[in-house]
Amino acid sequence: MITARDEHAPHGFHVIHPLDDLPEVKHTGEGLGPMPLHGRVKVALWVLRGYLFLMAILVVYHLLDVAGLVGWHAG
Repeated sequence: MITARDEHAPHGFHVIHPLDDLPEVKHTGEGLGPMPLHGRVKVALWVLRGYLFLMAILVVYHLLDVAGLVGWHAG
């Protein structure tokens, strides 16, 4: 079956650079309040906090080790 070509159909995409586009409406978060967290999310955030704390301790230990203040070669 042969169909007629639509003359109003686009022949490609018209790309607009973000700097040339109109600015979008920004929404504010005023009046939204705190977001409720489920138990799994709270546990995951505590685990992440503990991990970051341990990594910070390791960085401090490494810096003290490089400075020669701690470790098997200190003193």
